[in-house]
Amino acid sequence: MESFGHLLRTKREEKNISLETASRDTIISKQYLEALESENIDIFPGHTYVTGFLRNYSDYLGLDSTYIVKLFKSKIMQEAPVPEELIIKHRISKKLIAAIAGGAVGLCAAVVLSLYFTVIKPGRTKAAAVDLGKNKGQSYTISAIPLQRRLYKGDTIRIPFPENTLSLSVEKTLNTLALGTPIGVQYVELGEELEMDIDGTGGADIVVFLSDISKENEDLGAEVRMFVKAGSTAALSASELISAGSVALESGEVLKDGTKHTVILQDNRAYPFTINASFRGMCLYRYKSDRSDPSEHFLTSGDTLKVSAQSALRLWISNANTVKMQLVAEGKSYDLEMGRPGQVLVQDVRWIKEADGVYKLTVAEVD
Repeated sequence: MESFGHLLRTKREEKNISLETASRDTIISKQYLEALESENIDIFPGHTYVTGFLRNYSDYLGLDSTYIVKLFKSKIMQEAPVPEELIIKHRISKKLIAAIAGGAVGLCAAVVLSLYFTVIKPGRTKAAAVDLGKNKGQSYTISAIPLQRRLYKGDTIRIPFPENTLSLSVEKTLNTLALGTPIGVQYVELGEELEMDIDGTGGADIVVFLSDISKENEDLGAEVRMFVKAGSTAALSASELISAGSVALESGEVLKDGTKHTVILQDNRAYPFTINASFRGMCLYRYKSDRSDPSEHFLTSGDTLKVSAQSALRLWISNANTVKMQLVAEGKSYDLEMGRPGQVLVQDVRWIKEADGVYKLTVAEVD
């Protein structure tokens, strides 16, 4: 059997990349890279970390990360000792032990291949594989400010017009995106930017760009970027809606509870919000939405994760500089500041109701 450590070291040397350069590019400590190449896995906190580091390092070197992880898991299974008392009490023969070990290796390989063909391969999109916070049947309002998010069948898009608000329904998210409009169903192909007439007046009202959609699983949704086209009838109404609605405030405001918050927006009511996180390096990411139990995931470069909440969300981030976060509320998006390299960051994102009845959506760093 091939050695995953030998493959990593050989590929790095072929590319004439030093360990220092690889460490800087992958944001993985040099000692961990050396450990991977020497197959010294005892220094890692657990096998989950080894698997994550292997995927990131293999992708960086241009190796097949699925195959590298398979070699690692096979090595673990082969080196796992058979308990002595099991051999004595049941007198298991060496041939049977070898058969059991071989079967375990085969099972491990089957699991890895199954994960590859059911999670990683479909649509070639890591975003869908870790899009754990998706909520279907959501409703969004778009304006001249581009809205970029993953839509699912059953979602609704609202477009404000001077006399009323028109709605689009997401009818299909398989191979092509189908949007139900007041004048009929309209289709958007992958990679297409479509100027869409939705009120039947003959002019384009909105622009829709489809950047990702699965050809095999409709439940993965479709990643779109859409906005009201400048100069359209809807554009005036949308701009009036923005000016009359939520108001962004300056950061660092001290609220009634005496703590310092960054106020993202304020309104006369509280409504659900979403945090879209994208990762450029390895990160342990934990979150607690409202009163649900905490969830924890080990993510790496290229992964994305979406989490929604009704009123409060707490985030734990092991390496703040590796993640970029965007808050989306009522169809509007706001970029949240990134932390320092190596910083362990804990943040609360929540609605606070002031004495005057105004609701403020705030972000506060927790010690």
